[in-house]
Amino acid sequence: FLIYSYIADYLIQSEDCMAKRNRSIDQIDGQMCFDLSTDRLQYVVQANRLIEGKQNLKLNSAKILRLLIMQIKPDDDDFKTYRIKIADLARLLRVTSQTLYRDIDILTNDILTNYVTIRDSSKTGFVKIPWVTACAYHSSKGLSVMLNPLLKPYLLGLKDHYTQYQLDCILRMRSTYALRIFELLEKENMLKFLPKEGITVDLTIQEIREACDCEEKYQKISQFRLRVLDVAVKEIQRTTTYEVSYSPIKNGRNIDAVRFQILPKFRPKD
Repeated sequence: FLIYSYIADYLIQSEDCMAKRNRSIDQIDGQMCFDLSTDRLQYVVQANRLIEGKQNLKLNSAKILRLLIMQIKPDDDDFKTYRIKIADLARLLRVTSQTLYRDIDILTNDILTNYVTIRDSSKTGFVKIPWVTACAYHSSKGLSVMLNPLLKPYLLGLKDHYTQYQLDCILRMRSTYALRIFELLEKENMLKFLPKEGITVDLTIQEIREACDCEEKYQKISQFRLRVLDVAVKEIQRTTTYEVSYSPIKNGRNIDAVRFQILPKFRPKD
């Protein structure tokens, strides 16, 4: 009942707020609500430990979370509450507004109930942090989301050990596995521009499984390659400026890791 009342109060618009609805900032139930930027060329910046964390969001939920993270500025010392109209969100997610209106309850449930599992440096312990503290929806205003303050150490004031990429890189992806493996590869890429000979990145099967939340799925390596690695490589090549291939790294008869070869898609001719 308390949670219901909180969300209900959050959605109630005062007469003064309604009179100012065309302004970029409204005050809703004491919360400053900022219109969300939809500039797809801005950067999503996350601490590496957050990138490495176990995540199980559905694809569009994961994209919305990255869209929220993209709003954070380097000098921000706190999170803001952001709002986006359904029509604008639908364009970013490449779905129809009708589809989004239909699925908004399922989508907000996924965002609100899911969490990221972050392991400590010794890998002997972990913390599970929900992504958001509240989602609010109103048909005339759109979707508002509040990031969980417990995520501040992984998103605010990052000076080192972080990963950044443009939001546009992941918006067209059709696979959560592709999104997560792309983030793992970007975490290891320390170069602003890839050399024409490219780079290699080694990832263990375990860290890929954990990041993609498929530790209990596709136990046969042939299934894992087909359903996870092959799909991810195909999507990354389709939606980014990278050409990607991979080869298994064996320990005896077992495949313990994967070596990714990453080349710039547009290379200058010699």
